[in-house]
Amino acid sequence: MLLVAVARRAPRTWWAWVGVGAAGLVVAGSFLYPVVIEPAFNDFTSLPAGPLRTDLLDLAAANGTPVQDVLVADASRRTTALNAYVSGFGSTRRIVVYDTLLDQLPDDQIESIAAHELGHVATDDVLTGTLVGALGAGAGVALLGWLLGSAPLLRRAGAEGPGDPRVVPLVLLLVAVGTLLSTPVQNGVSRQLEARADQHSLDLTEDPDAFAAVMRRLAVANLNQPDPPAAWQWFFGSHPTTAQRVAAAQEWSR
Repeated sequence: MLLVAVARRAPRTWWAWVGVGAAGLVVAGSFLYPVVIEPAFNDFTSLPAGPLRTDLLDLAAANGTPVQDVLVADASRRTTALNAYVSGFGSTRRIVVYDTLLDQLPDDQIESIAAHELGHVATDDVLTGTLVGALGAGAGVALLGWLLGSAPLLRRAGAEGPGDPRVVPLVLLLVAVGTLLSTPVQNGVSRQLEARADQHSLDLTEDPDAFAAVMRRLAVANLNQPDPPAAWQWFFGSHPTTAQRVAAAQEWSR
């Protein structure tokens, strides 16, 4: 592992170097994804001129979000999922819709999805998530460094220190436990952000019927359980349940 190699070269400060590297990878990934990763897995074409393109650009303008283009991703090559997102920063920002959306949904439902994604942009959720992710990665490595400084723990692992290859199973175990413990916290925060973006979509489109309809369609297309058990939702749910999202649309219309 890279961690072991760095720990051998800098036994006292390895955790700082690895932490900075992990945080840097999070930030770099966020900025490079729309211009490097996305084109590697998808072919994009501009959405032809027409009512949908005009409406999506108008939504972006009303949102205060300048976008470079509205693109269609040929996602149907690898998935039947329905999705759209706003990608990039500054001059690279664009609205991307899956071709599956164009094939299966009416324009008003596509616009509800796009408005939800524009809500994330309006509140800087992507940027905030990138910064929090970078800080979390750095903090996680620092905590790992503290744990690997425990002589009793290292003895149990049969390792002499972080630079000993025999420490790798212990590192993997600690990372797995940390991921498990942090999952409900991360998902709890995610649900709040998603609920806020849902509200933004309703405010921006003023079309609760289309929003409720597309939430039901997404649940079917993406194989989501509409109303899962509360414990399951608390641990695994990164979004509000379909039932909660439909109820929010009904509440908005009152």
